[in-house]
Amino acid sequence: MTATLTNFIGSLLPTYDEAVFREIHDAPSFLPPNVNQNSIRGVLMVMGCITVLHLALLFIVQRWTRVGGGSLKASYQLTNLLVNLILGLTGIYYEVFKVHDEEPVIKMIMGYDDLRLFAIAQIGYQAWALPIGLFFVGETTSMLIHHVAVICVASTSAFLHCGFRFFTPYFYGVIEISSVPLSIMNAFKSNPKWIDARPDLYSTIRLVFGLTFLLVRVIMWTPFYWKFFSLAMMLLYSTEMGSTKIILALFNFSSVVITFLQYFWASKIISAMLKLSKKKQKTP
Repeated sequence: MTATLTNFIGSLLPTYDEAVFREIHDAPSFLPPNVNQNSIRGVLMVMGCITVLHLALLFIVQRWTRVGGGSLKASYQLTNLLVNLILGLTGIYYEVFKVHDEEPVIKMIMGYDDLRLFAIAQIGYQAWALPIGLFFVGETTSMLIHHVAVICVASTSAFLHCGFRFFTPYFYGVIEISSVPLSIMNAFKSNPKWIDARPDLYSTIRLVFGLTFLLVRVIMWTPFYWKFFSLAMMLLYSTEMGSTKIILALFNFSSVVITFLQYFWASKIISAMLKLSKKKQKTP
């Protein structure tokens, strides 16, 4: 039984090929300067566009609703909803139609330069969200850590030859679809009267969020992540350059932090679902 499970897991992970990784390490660490300059401009453009969107939504919320002092938080939640919806749908499109499972290891690690757009979008998005969440909205510590970790991981995908861009539509795109119901759920939490007026709708949104999160950030995430992580560790193991080791170690550590946060949040979701189920069973 143990041997069968080990063989099955081993079949899901790529094998180490010294010649392939030697070829990878012969390439320059960073993408060409003009490419990285374009990426930096892209990050700034994303930050600017999201800021304009946020200010527009803030104006609408203040003008047409009665949220009062919570207008900044409400517009922040709306901005997150729209950005995550765009990232999620774009990621699903690319994952279904543009990325192929059977790719050579060297292409998984160094190819798909056009998919830098996901890394650029995530860096810009997280760099915008970090100060807003820290100074104005009061986000949790775990969420702030998540912002920083995503910026670290996405920077590797955006600026280095070994950017693992094969994985970016899923990690930087598809998983964000679970944040769409989360934004709606947070809006309800910020307005308890909504929960009192529509308890069934709120319960449905919580359920949709929980199931979507568990699907894309745990069930689908786990095999996808370990395939990526095994390649990242092979790359770290095979390099002889000290600076490259530091960059890859930070990259790998940040990815572990993000994965730990997914499982941490998943445990809280499962706990809440179990409590809700028990509560319904006790209700006559």
